[in-house]
Amino acid sequence: MKQQDWVADIFAAWEREFPDEDTASLKTITRLARLQVLLASFQQRCLAPLGLVISDFMVLAALRRLGAPYQASPSTLYNVLERSSGGMTKMIKRLEAMRLVERLPDPADGRGSLVRLTAAGVAMHGEAFHAFAQASQGLLQDASPTRGKELDRSLEYLVTAFENHPDG
Repeated sequence: MKQQDWVADIFAAWEREFPDEDTASLKTITRLARLQVLLASFQQRCLAPLGLVISDFMVLAALRRLGAPYQASPSTLYNVLERSSGGMTKMIKRLEAMRLVERLPDPADGRGSLVRLTAAGVAMHGEAFHAFAQASQGLLQDASPTRGKELDRSLEYLVTAFENHPDG
């Protein structure tokens, strides 16, 4: 465990440079920024042994959450995952090359296609999901159930604050 609080160092500098500024709310935002970096590293450590990156997992998980037959149009995926059409195409092509998804004609739209998890994709998502679940348990093993619920409520508040902010 790191002995020095990373955010405390930043705030000491801010207090020195901006003594008249109220920076209390920036502490939370700065901790979230640090958490974003740490979470990305955590996710990559979980996925790397499986040959996946986080965008791969996001697509696999989005399809899996839909339930059998685990398929959606590319536009549904890029809307759900908040990605560009071009970015989604790149992700789907990568997963196709790995034989984790396949494209099929969309019977409801003669010009469109559907992206479906293959059996290998379902299995890979299961492995990745279990890897995340186990690593998450290990990470938060010292949190009591009450503390875990408090953390979840706090994070839910922050997500809602960002989602409802007019500049968001």
